[in-house]
Amino acid sequence: MSQDVASTGKKPASLFRQRNFVLLWTGQSASMLGSPITYVAMPLTAVLLLHATPMEAGVLVALETLPFLLFGLFAGVMLDRRARRSVMIVADVVRAVVLAWVPVAYWLDVLNIAQLFVVVFVVGVMRMFFDLATQSYTPGLIGRDRLGEANAKLELSGSTAQVVGPGAAGLLVSALSAPVAIAVDAATYVLSFLTVAGLPADEAPKPQPGAENLSVWASIREGFAAIVRHPLLRWFTTAALIINLFSGALTSVFFLYMLRVLGMGSKQIGLVLAVGSIGALVGVLLVGRLTERFGVGPTLILTMALPGMGYLLLAAVHGHSPAAVAAVAASSFVVQFSIPIFNVTVVSFRQVSTPDELLGRVNATARTCALGAFSLGSLLGGALASGTGLRTAVVLAASGTFLASLALLFSPVRTVRSLGASSTDSDSAPAPEPGPTVQEQSS
Repeated sequence: MSQDVASTGKKPASLFRQRNFVLLWTGQSASMLGSPITYVAMPLTAVLLLHATPMEAGVLVALETLPFLLFGLFAGVMLDRRARRSVMIVADVVRAVVLAWVPVAYWLDVLNIAQLFVVVFVVGVMRMFFDLATQSYTPGLIGRDRLGEANAKLELSGSTAQVVGPGAAGLLVSALSAPVAIAVDAATYVLSFLTVAGLPADEAPKPQPGAENLSVWASIREGFAAIVRHPLLRWFTTAALIINLFSGALTSVFFLYMLRVLGMGSKQIGLVLAVGSIGALVGVLLVGRLTERFGVGPTLILTMALPGMGYLLLAAVHGHSPAAVAAVAASSFVVQFSIPIFNVTVVSFRQVSTPDELLGRVNATARTCALGAFSLGSLLGGALASGTGLRTAVVLAASGTFLASLALLFSPVRTVRSLGASSTDSDSAPAPEPGPTVQEQSS
């Protein structure tokens, strides 16, 4: 299934000339465009139409990522024992159907907060399976030697969608209502299903010798061991856990903070999110240059400190004057700029350095730690806002995010200039030597 390009000394042809990558990119780009709309429309539905409390808003955000905490490790085992494309197809179909229920329930005048909880949770479960299956399926689809380039292109699509999506969401919510806006996201999963169905079928990974009869728990332990024994993956996972814990706390109160403390409307919120998405777009365009110029370690340490800086700026804003909106937009830009730099580098390295028979479990373990922490952080944010107030909750969450940068600063990551592109044994992998970076410049 791989489309590896032989080493000829020439620059390989663009991935956009590969049919399989084009199909994958098209479906992913479509669903990425719809996701920011739901990201805006779902909490606005809860807050504006259903009058959600701060705790209910926190629960709503937590339910999106809670499936990783509950089922992520088991999903990883399953994905290392079966074909991954079929899982992607089922996940797309279920997400389209479940999201479509929100506008239907709204039109029938039966929508309530409990239904939103169920919808968000089911979509979160399907997102978990789809994301883990995609990260495990992609190396065999395009070849491990071009994963950095492929991930950068997909991240670029996501960042571009984040620029367009929030603004479109603001307009859709203002013109048609938040539930109707969610229907657009449902349609994008239909397109994603059609493109994934056109990709080549894969086979279940072949287990390592002697691992055929491992129990589920023993298989889960193998995934943990592969990360813990790797000198870089364990620190990347630790940093992701910390940043997601406190970012989850802040995200859970973000819309309430802008609506109730700053007094902003849906159009202003859409503008803020769009500017933040431009930051993500700039980040994904610069990730290769930054890691090449300053080294992977120093770049990641700095970018992990940026969210805290941006969130503290958010906490200092008062009112919804043009200057206040500009300050919140600048805060969002700084926060979002850091995300693709970490994601592209770390995800690509994880895919390259992990054997195929362990890839589902390693991806699941890393994602479970990160998104499970985000889910717990969302509940923490709701509790902090209820007990201390929205502004204090933002300050406390912002301060906690700096711990991720400190974790990397006092780890072997600080000395890493580049991440070797060759596969390593997860059980006894040495620290990568200076060499070709996983991240390749997008063409």
